[in-house]
Amino acid sequence: MTTNNTPATREETLTADDGGRILLTFVAAEQPRSPIVYMPGMFTGRPFWLSDKGIGLAAYLAEAGFPGLIVQRREAGCGARPGLEEHLRLDLPRVQTRVEETWGRPAFWMGHSFGGVLSARATAETLDAARVAGLVLFGSQFEVGKRPLHPPFSLATRGISALLGRFPARRLGLGPRDEPPEAMHDAIRLVTEGRRRPELRQALRKITAPALAISGLGDKVDPTAGCEKLIGHFASTDKRFIAAGRRNGFEMDYDHPGIVVSKPAQQEIWPLVRDWLLERDVAVVSTN
Repeated sequence: MTTNNTPATREETLTADDGGRILLTFVAAEQPRSPIVYMPGMFTGRPFWLSDKGIGLAAYLAEAGFPGLIVQRREAGCGARPGLEEHLRLDLPRVQTRVEETWGRPAFWMGHSFGGVLSARATAETLDAARVAGLVLFGSQFEVGKRPLHPPFSLATRGISALLGRFPARRLGLGPRDEPPEAMHDAIRLVTEGRRRPELRQALRKITAPALAISGLGDKVDPTAGCEKLIGHFASTDKRFIAAGRRNGFEMDYDHPGIVVSKPAQQEIWPLVRDWLLERDVAVVSTN
């Protein structure tokens, strides 16, 4: 299910107070509804949501009327620390401001993998939560599995990143984008402290926005049990968790990237997300 029209896009570089820079891609919609902020996971970027050929969930939802803003995290070399924490505390509030300047209405925040975890953390910790229309999370969690990010295996992850000056995701077949050591360090700390200490789980209880979390039953990177735990921490009264797999009537047991970028996902996951957004966009419009 590809879109009939490739949406118009434009790029913009956003600079944070510490000099860190992130790339934003604006995705146009002809009859704009509430905007969507797209957050990619680690080891990937804009093409996960919108390919160079104009294919992707962002294009599909733009055709349904939802303009988008695809956020690509900091890279090394800008003179500022390219970590996840800086992205969370310095970049994402600026992104929310940019959304307000452009569309003047709350946005849905949509994230895959760690992009979903960061979207949830930002809603709980650094954004104006009243201006978050809702959260859509794909394969997002920090409490189950993730052995390379948890001791003792995280020692090897740290060592490789420090030795090479980057984590070699491309060489290891994990994704098209290598990560700076600072981002890997923050990911390790998030997973380790998120499990050992209660502060992150307590912060997530501040979330009251509508939330949809979808996990693939074939996902070995972020297992379904962890994804269900993540949305379970939210205080939202409107929240839905979907385990996408054959036992629940889906065509396949979706894996980590396939929950968004596979052809079966185009047929049965994308319409599900579109309909969920359309139902809640009515409520957003009526209150603004």
